[in-house]
Formats: sequence, C-alpha cells, structure tokens
Amino acid sequence: MKTPDFTPEESLALIDAVIKQAKNRFDENGFAFILWGIVTALCCFAQAYLIHIGRGAQSWYPYLIIPLVSVFTLVFYARKKENTKNPLKRVSSRLWLFTSINIMIIAFGFSNELKSHLTTVILLLLGIATAVSGSFIRSRLLLFCGIMLNLSAFVAFYVPWKHQPLLMGVVSLVAFLIPGIVLHLKHKKENV
Repeated sequence: MKTPDFTPEESLALIDAVIKQAKNRFDENGFAFILWGIVTALCCFAQAYLIHIGRGAQSWYPYLIIPLVSVFTLVFYARKKENTKNPLKRVSSRLWLFTSINIMIIAFGFSNELKSHLTTVILLLLGIATAVSGSFIRSRLLLFCGIMLNLSAFVAFYVPWKHQPLLMGVVSLVAFLIPGIVLHLKHKKENV
C-alpha cells in the first residue's frame, strides 16, 4: 500500500488536527450549565419569594418547570448526533441523566422524609456530578465548582429551611451559570 505524499504544510496541518482532536476529546460549549444555572436559580428564588410572602405550602410549585426543562435538554442533546461518537460525552450525559433523575425522585418523592435536609442531598448530588464533569473536560473551574457545591451542602445543614432556597439559588448562579458562560466563551474563541 502506497502512502500519500504530503507537502510540509499538509503534514503540519494533519499533525495540528490530531493534536487538537486529542486535546478536545471532550468538547463542552457551556449551554447546559448556563441553562441549568438560570433555571435552578429562578426556581430557587421563586420558592424563596413564595416562602417570604407566606405561601410555604405552594413554594415547591416553581420546581415543576424542572421536568419540562429536562425533557427539552434531552431532546436538544439527542438531536446532536456527535454526542454518541465520543465515549466521554456518552458517560457524562448518562452521569447527568442519572443524577437529574435521582434529584427529581428525591425532591418530588421524598421531600417530606428529608424535610430540611433535601437541599443538602441535592447539593451533594450536584457537587459530585459537577466535579466529575469537570474532570472529564479537564476544567479546573468546574472541578472547583463541584467542590464548592459539596461544601455548600454541608453549610446547608446550618441554614434554616426558609433560607435554603436562597442559598441554593446563589450557589446555582456561581457554580453553573458563571462556569457555563466561561465555557461558552472559551468554546466560541476556540471555534472561531
């Protein structure tokens, strides 16, 4: 079998492409982190407002949007065929799928049993998934945010129940929205 003859420029271009492919084994554009940072924060702040105005019994209603956004996210990523080509993307998407399913089951099915510890459990699960995602894409920022989520879960043990939605809303903005914007800007810069 004869190998093709490359010009020096073509050889360098091929080497550069292989290096970039190896560096970008897992590409993340930040969309999911931006979306979930905004949605989670809005739900948390809406819950905090409902508790503040004396509607504690209905304060969980804003979270009904979470299953709808989950379906939207699943459809959005299912339409992107390249997600199935990369095994790390597949593992990461399954990690988030299983994490989000468990969070919804815990939040909607076991909130009475967990009471004031519900926020702690949710933050712990989010922290683990975020730290693992940060490891997949080699993002120190996301790894740090995962650790911050875990630490905030332990802080939630000492925060009164009526203030926990505010804690979770602020943590969502810091741990999801900000890294999502950073990832988006980095992705945009690299793919110009």
